[in-house]
Amino acid sequence: MAALALLSGCATYSSRTAALRPQLAAGDFDAALKTIDEGTGSHDRLLTLLERGLVLHYADRWEESNEVFSAAELLAEDLYTKSVSQGVASLVSSDESIDYRARPYELAMVPYYKALNYEYLGLPRESVVEARRAEELQAAAVEATLGDVREADRADLARIRIDPFLLWFAGMLREQAGETNDAFVSYRNAAVAFQDLHDLLEVEPPDDLARDLARTARRLGFTAELEQVRKDCPVVFRSPAPDPQEAETGRVVVLLETGYVPQKTQIRFDFPVYSGKSYDDTNAASWDLYNGAGRYRTLYPQRKIEYWVSVAAPELQDALADPLARCRVAASDCDTARYTVVATNLSRAARITFDAEKPTIFFKTILRGLTKYLAQRGLEKSTGKVGGLLANIFGAVTEKADTRSWSTLPGRILVARLDLPPGRHDLQVELLDKRDHVRGVRTIAGVEVRPGGWTFVSRRLF
Repeated sequence: MAALALLSGCATYSSRTAALRPQLAAGDFDAALKTIDEGTGSHDRLLTLLERGLVLHYADRWEESNEVFSAAELLAEDLYTKSVSQGVASLVSSDESIDYRARPYELAMVPYYKALNYEYLGLPRESVVEARRAEELQAAAVEATLGDVREADRADLARIRIDPFLLWFAGMLREQAGETNDAFVSYRNAAVAFQDLHDLLEVEPPDDLARDLARTARRLGFTAELEQVRKDCPVVFRSPAPDPQEAETGRVVVLLETGYVPQKTQIRFDFPVYSGKSYDDTNAASWDLYNGAGRYRTLYPQRKIEYWVSVAAPELQDALADPLARCRVAASDCDTARYTVVATNLSRAARITFDAEKPTIFFKTILRGLTKYLAQRGLEKSTGKVGGLLANIFGAVTEKADTRSWSTLPGRILVARLDLPPGRHDLQVELLDKRDHVRGVRTIAGVEVRPGGWTFVSRRLF
């Protein structure tokens, strides 16, 4: 009966919250919040806050969203101090017995959404603070994560300490706040990051960034600095459009979120325990087994296989190809239209992060399985087969993969920017496939534009 009770609690996080994405797509935010509360456990406190904060953001409950996100930031900072006792517990149960620590790309999105919330609440100064926080959080989280990753697996993850889009976003917020010098610095950093990372992250440097650099450099008299950026970042200055007279128009930044980040699923695999082999150094033995995957019969040719251990590990399941390639955004009352670019690609960031962590995750999975089996074997020797059987049952019912992630995050953010005359405008968003065929149209009504001002509009496309 005890074993059955344990089995009933062994559903993975992704299966417990399977209803969350459909509820979000349907706009049923109350149901989504209920799913979050019912599907998360005691070690999912941070994940609960992240999911709740984003659902509240989409529900236009901006103050509540920021309160939840602020709590998430405080908890994340605390959790990035590792708990040795939790690490030991995961060796006899699973990684879900450890408090969830958000991945770097996840943490960076918290101040991004907080900044948008502040924009909608009419508090642009606070949004600037959050934009700065996004840069700091991602860099610090990557550094902490690299410490848990083998040196041989760190290269790509180490490169994405910053997100080019978030740097550009910070620049726009700083320019809106009148911080022209800081805005130029953010734009320059964004240009360098786009130049360096656009291929790795599969993003598109926006033409508007070149305009932003030229405009702020002109105001500051930074002629030499601008020329240096042009030289260093040619991909950013491919075809910058001319900057209109600033006093006559306002800038509308349209942020369109599409798709979902990939979800983790559970897979199972087996590895052998060899007769007569010493397992005093379980760490070394586990790395040997990881590196010897697929050739276990010849790994120790003089040893017979005593037992096959079955374990569960997470695998990142790439999302289905997004049929939406780009959008055409137009103002219905004037002849102004722009196409979006993929400014940030969270799906790609998730893949880079998981691929860096995967060898260590699989090593820990093997180590956990080996530790459980050796404990079972030792118990059999001291108490007989009944004790070993009970240990085997416990090991089986507690063996599950850690499939937790911030599952409601979008896969990509597409950005278009329009310069529009002052007043209220309705925007038409055409959803285009890879052949530029229109697959749907969305309307963003009543966008307020101020002369020389900035307006940020974000929508999730399902």
